[in-house]
Amino acid sequence: MGALKIGELAQLAGCMVKAVRFYESRELLPQPARSPSGYRYYTERDLKRLQFIQRAKLIGLPLAKIKGLVLHLSEEECACLTIRPHLEQLIQEQLKEVGAKLDQLALLREELEGFLAKMRRARRALPEELCACGGSEPAPVRLLKIRRKGG
Repeated sequence: MGALKIGELAQLAGCMVKAVRFYESRELLPQPARSPSGYRYYTERDLKRLQFIQRAKLIGLPLAKIKGLVLHLSEEECACLTIRPHLEQLIQEQLKEVGAKLDQLALLREELEGFLAKMRRARRALPEELCACGGSEPAPVRLLKIRRKGG
């Protein structure tokens, strides 16, 4: 495979040109060689790195963690053995986060099902907990917070 222009690289990796530029600006991708007219030229190795970044994003890893992994890709031709323990740890952490989110979503589902059941049984338009008309003293409502961790 010869040198790839940015559009060709993006197409082969299944992403937008804007994403390639973004990853370069965040130093996830190395600065490519440039032609005298300023065109970027990428290698097959750049494509492999971009595909790795895309897969890591797909499983929910934040860019800061991905950047730590791709730094090892620069050092060796094949860094699989080097990054494996790091990637394994990140995936385990991601699994814990997903499990916690699933637990929170299960609680939210129970709460919503409870409200829906109360609404169906209510003799009024809404059960007291959801009524904002000011009739009787509303019962305290337990609100769930679903935290989102950035990436």
